[in-house]
Amino acid sequence: MRPIRSTCSLNQLVSRSSFIRNNIFCSQSQTMPARTTQNPSALIGNIPVLDGNSVGFPAWRTRLEELFAIQGVHDIVTGRLLRPETNYKDKESKPLTQGSHCLYYAEESGTDWDTLSDIARATLKMTLSVDLAICYKETKPVSVLFKTICDAYKKNTRARRMMLQDAFWTARHDPNKPIATWIARIQNSASDLKSVKLAPADQQICDCLLRGLDESWKPIRDHLVYSPNEMSLDDAIGALEAHEVSMQVSFDHTPEAFASPAATRKKKPGCWNCGEIGHHSIERLGAEGL
Repeated sequence: MRPIRSTCSLNQLVSRSSFIRNNIFCSQSQTMPARTTQNPSALIGNIPVLDGNSVGFPAWRTRLEELFAIQGVHDIVTGRLLRPETNYKDKESKPLTQGSHCLYYAEESGTDWDTLSDIARATLKMTLSVDLAICYKETKPVSVLFKTICDAYKKNTRARRMMLQDAFWTARHDPNKPIATWIARIQNSASDLKSVKLAPADQQICDCLLRGLDESWKPIRDHLVYSPNEMSLDDAIGALEAHEVSMQVSFDHTPEAFASPAATRKKKPGCWNCGEIGHHSIERLGAEGL
């Protein structure tokens, strides 16, 4: 016969599960990682200034979120990490610095969360134009400020889509700038269209790239447009870059540069001895063997 084992009561099971759950929670809270923040001054210059133009909003938001990720405050800015109601109780047992950096426990301390939120808010306002910074001067915390700005630029989505489409299809090439600048402009406009779910196909990008070329680039444009085989986007970009190089070589090596000095030397008019026009010295002609 099997030995009879004593069964645990329901109260014992509940108390045991509560004990295990509390221990797990305590271990998780004790291992909550601390945060350090980086000085964003060197990176703010890489973020385009938001000045009220809807066309520049996607690039501004993308770069700004990347900066917040580097700072370690992205979850605070986007509202995924809410402010703790109280501060941590075991403050004395936690390190407050790591080298020259301060440590913040945003998941446990409302004070630390406020500090990181204020740093992120100041960083965000540095990327706004003066007028927008004044307009959103009293908007806080940073999660509310970020959401307010994003919502404002998403309200009139139809007008924004039309602006992005115009910026893509009506772009014109400046022949005084490198062709790489024109290529980057079209590719950036295509990325902006992608942000509003209107991503153009590679062939459409290629068509826009060739259509907007300046008239001085008409030979290479006609060559690519009327080619028997339809060229891919990468092939078209390579052909434009090669054409730019060939034009630079032709400008640097004019026909006069290949002419010999003897062929380009001008003959002196008049007599070789006295310089008067109308005759040549017999002595000089005899010396030349003529």
